[in-house]
Amino acid sequence: MLIQVDGCVFDEKQFKFSYGFDSLDPVGKEAFVNHVHLDGENRRNESDRIIQDWMSEMKGKWQGRVFRIYRDVRPDEVIIRFHLVRQFVSNWADSGVEIIEVIT
Repeated sequence: MLIQVDGCVFDEKQFKFSYGFDSLDPVGKEAFVNHVHLDGENRRNESDRIIQDWMSEMKGKWQGRVFRIYRDVRPDEVIIRFHLVRQFVSNWADSGVEIIEVIT
């Protein structure tokens, strides 16, 4: 489930276990909190499922906004994360990983 706290959108489960990000800008906070490391044989399918869940909530709750979801596929794990796109704040990354832009 996605929640909004102080203008930032977070994966509630990840937010509960995160700390030490208060000094970051909004994109940094979201990218830091909203990241999941997946390993095991089914890691790619699991990342697809989580991304679809995130997209569904983004489209349902934050209409008129743009999100970026990142997927970094490594030999032994898949790392996914997301943030809202904000004017005048740099995106977490612009290359080097798969970028899925979600326009709600």
